[in-house]
Amino acid sequence: MAPPGRTITQLWVAGIVVGIWLLIRRWSPQYTAKISMIQAPHGMDAYLRWAKAQVEAHRADPTKQHLTLLMGNEAGDLDSAASVIALSYVMNHEPRYFREKYGLPPSIYVPVIQTPRTQLTYRRENLLVYQKIHTAPDALLCVDELGDLSSPRFSTAANVSLGLVDHPRLGAAWGDIDRRVDVIVDHHEDDGSHREAKLRMIHSPSSHPVGSAASLVAHLMSQAQGGRAVPRDVADLLLSAIVLDTRNLKMQPSGKATDVDVHAYSYLQPHSSFGPSDVDVRNGRADTSHTKAWNEDLQRVKNDVSHLDTHALLLRDLKMTSISGLHIGLAAVPLSFSAWISEAYRTHAPVNTVREEVAEREWSVWWTQLAGFMREKGMDMAVVLLSYRESTESKTKSRRDLALAYLGEAHFLEQVASSLEAYGSKKPFRDGIPLELEAWKGQRRVPSGKRERIMGIHGHQVSSVPGMSAVVWRQQNTNANRKIVQPALLRVLHHLL
Repeated sequence: MAPPGRTITQLWVAGIVVGIWLLIRRWSPQYTAKISMIQAPHGMDAYLRWAKAQVEAHRADPTKQHLTLLMGNEAGDLDSAASVIALSYVMNHEPRYFREKYGLPPSIYVPVIQTPRTQLTYRRENLLVYQKIHTAPDALLCVDELGDLSSPRFSTAANVSLGLVDHPRLGAAWGDIDRRVDVIVDHHEDDGSHREAKLRMIHSPSSHPVGSAASLVAHLMSQAQGGRAVPRDVADLLLSAIVLDTRNLKMQPSGKATDVDVHAYSYLQPHSSFGPSDVDVRNGRADTSHTKAWNEDLQRVKNDVSHLDTHALLLRDLKMTSISGLHIGLAAVPLSFSAWISEAYRTHAPVNTVREEVAEREWSVWWTQLAGFMREKGMDMAVVLLSYRESTESKTKSRRDLALAYLGEAHFLEQVASSLEAYGSKKPFRDGIPLELEAWKGQRRVPSGKRERIMGIHGHQVSSVPGMSAVVWRQQNTNANRKIVQPALLRVLHHLL
């Protein structure tokens, strides 16, 4: 039994401590709120609502806490959305690792989906994954809910930094005055932007290709988490993006997956809802049988765009860029031209035959719609990248078509087109990845029995749109997606302008 004097002393000290704590609570009314702000929830839906609330809290008092807005790319695909959500999650739950490893300041990391809320339904595959991870879309912070992106509210003076996920350069809408980019995690070509970023992880397709940005986030998570378990919803989210982007780890050269994706898949699957606690990896390839059905579901939902008209199809997966004052939009669409211009995709009707006069009218309507979209978005040049599957007598093959349109002189478009056709094979672009562009042939047959050809263009001039020139190709290099086409185009334009 302790002596009476010691007991009295202990009680006296404890009373002082409690009194000081009560005084802090009394004279610091923000104390409780600040603690709850810093403690991020673990459930995904609750976490995203908490993160969204931090923007309003910061707006009310920017001095309380540094804020970093992590944004996915403007196309808003699943890889982009999943990666930015998961990266913010691990950075908020493992802040010490990122402070010590990369020298990042103490901050709250908030994921921003760069898709307006009304357009979330354009990507049903994303909604399917949100449902799987028990997250309602209204928990997301969409870009249009931030207001004017060029506002001083998002400047360094306002105690805000920015982070880029699945793209390497800050979009023009965010302005360039007093903006600080602290984080870049990306698998597009490195254009040298934002060298000052403290965490700058870019795997360029030309040197260190990676199929999915989610694989890079999984790598960062494995480093930050150590041997600790990954929350199931986070693992399901990242794994879904990897599976969809790489077609269930279809390896290069026939697919997009690389060793980085295999390692990420092997790390995530044991923590996910997709099967066994370990993954069999042999000769650099993982057993993906447990995600085969999920991949098929995701691909089917992604490729069913029957609910979208031409305007929505162009907007659904659009990225904007510029060079020397030339504004360019690159839209990726999971359709063939034959299915698109005929609107057969809306009823899932077969694409078989067409009379030439009918095809002429269809192309005229499509070119007019494209020109209107370009003017609406302030584009000088549009690139439309089409990807689809075509059944032959023996099997189903991947196909790509590519259209290039320019609101200006046909002579300039002809120079760009001839340079892209020679890209990767002739100087000065011999070191580039060839796109293998050939004259376009459609899926439908005309009465003569031949495949349909491009209509509505005469000498590169679009008949239905004065002042518009264009070209359409069949792209034989089916692995050359936008990550390959965009740098090639920008390099050609830099040479010509």
